[in-house]
Amino acid sequence: MRPLITLITDFGLREYFVGAMKGAMFSIHLGVEIVDISHQVNSHDILEAAFTLRCAYSAFPARTIHVVVVDPGVGSKRRAIIVATSNYYFVGPDNGVFSLIYEAEAVERVVSITAEHYFRKPLSNTFHGRDIFGPVAAWISKGIEIGKFGEDISDYVKLTPPKVKKMAEGAVQGMVLHIDKFGNLITNIAPCDLAGVKSAVKFAVAGREVPGLVRNYSEGAPGQPFALVGSAGFYEISALKDSAAKLLQAHRGDEVMVRWS
Repeated sequence: MRPLITLITDFGLREYFVGAMKGAMFSIHLGVEIVDISHQVNSHDILEAAFTLRCAYSAFPARTIHVVVVDPGVGSKRRAIIVATSNYYFVGPDNGVFSLIYEAEAVERVVSITAEHYFRKPLSNTFHGRDIFGPVAAWISKGIEIGKFGEDISDYVKLTPPKVKKMAEGAVQGMVLHIDKFGNLITNIAPCDLAGVKSAVKFAVAGREVPGLVRNYSEGAPGQPFALVGSAGFYEISALKDSAAKLLQAHRGDEVMVRWS
């Protein structure tokens, strides 16, 4: 199997950035296969990049190298790192973008990338995707052991993702974690947060009630938002052929309450 490298960035598709980054990787390993997960992460949005990675990474075969470049601290003293788990490698800035991976995977090693002879030259202060992260991923895909890139570290940056709170008897509080292009509101509430609940549940977003809970989109009533478990494994608020975000005037970060009797 050809080695796989995936890319998540906030570069967009208008500029030359994605193409130049791929060119740098192909210059090192022409036999690698590069898969674009997304280049449309909102600019500098580390949490959105972390969420995108969390939803997509495990769909790939073991030993895939996932590269994430959402890097508002490029050129500063923030470190470049390699995260190794039992199944995958992750390459990117040490700014918390891998925080959801630290929760989901058993981390075996985290290496601070300092071996400059693996970097593209000349090294830009503003484009480490092309000059550091891409080349390092390509060298890993050729079989270079990650210890060659620098020293192991244990003080890597971990953001604290928003947690679901258990409220008074019969309620949990979460939030809108992400809004996708269809206007679906993906929450941070998972089925395990409602384990043991046997009565009907009611969702509300920022105080606005969501009428029903369904199994799939087609069961929803037109023009009415509803809740269901989405493909990311979290409850989401959706609408049949419509935008739940518009119907509920909802935004990322809005409170989501689930109540039952």
